[in-house]
Amino acid sequence: MSSILLLLGFFALGFSLRGRMAEPRRASTALLLNRYVVYVALPALILVYLPGVDPNGALALPVLSAWGIFGLSALFVLLVARWVGWSRSITGALLFTVPFGNTSFLGIPFTLTYYGKAGLPYTLIYDQLGSFLILSTVGIFLLSLYSGSRFRLGTTLLRMLRFPAFIALFLALFLGESGLPGPLRTLCAALASTLSPAAMIAVGLQLRLRFPREERLPFLFALGTKLFLAPLLLLGLFALLDIGGLAAKVTVFEAAMAPMVSSSTLAILAGLEAGFVASVLGYGILLSFLSVPVVWWITELILG
Repeated sequence: MSSILLLLGFFALGFSLRGRMAEPRRASTALLLNRYVVYVALPALILVYLPGVDPNGALALPVLSAWGIFGLSALFVLLVARWVGWSRSITGALLFTVPFGNTSFLGIPFTLTYYGKAGLPYTLIYDQLGSFLILSTVGIFLLSLYSGSRFRLGTTLLRMLRFPAFIALFLALFLGESGLPGPLRTLCAALASTLSPAAMIAVGLQLRLRFPREERLPFLFALGTKLFLAPLLLLGLFALLDIGGLAAKVTVFEAAMAPMVSSSTLAILAGLEAGFVASVLGYGILLSFLSVPVVWWITELILG
């Protein structure tokens, strides 16, 4: 409970600072914190906790689940949008909020709180080979499709391969059980410990709670699907196939995260219903402090 209160405290700190800063300064501070998390703290976390993880079939479970959840969620969005008759821009906005989860900024702090360091390798694999890889490939393609920009495969692959956390992932797997030398590991561990505070303050700074009433139905659809339907369907599949263990629990847990900040930002920059996307992102983050513990409790109840 103290860990959750600590996360809420950092989140509240970021949100309170948001009201005390002018827009340019707030935006630059959030950008600086985001870059620090992505380029420093997250790679350090990967280099500390991923080496030495048992390379068995359990590592494939988060990756396959992340891609499966994305595919099914995107298909569900397209089918419902066509059936209800939502506009192309609303459909595009939903494709950048419902299938993509906040598996690093929220996923890592939540995993540390509920599953400890033992759950981190599965979260990192889900995030890097799942969420990040999907956004860097399929996400860029969807952006070109719904924003009218050109999709360049070479540019996309180069951007992905140069991403620090992605490089750290493969370096950690290459290092094997030995991991980093002592002094380097100590340094990376210190940097990794700053991820949760920096990430939660950044999320609080960026939070926007505008709610366009005329878009209530797609709003409820987005959060209902993202926070509950997707993770509970995955949990039901695991229970049906008798798949258990820590890898399965953490995988369901990651599927329950709020919408991704990065994918939502891309949608906003592309002009896909900025107010709607900001509302889904903001309320999704707030509600996740209630929904994630519920999904965790149900998961523990069913998977033991």
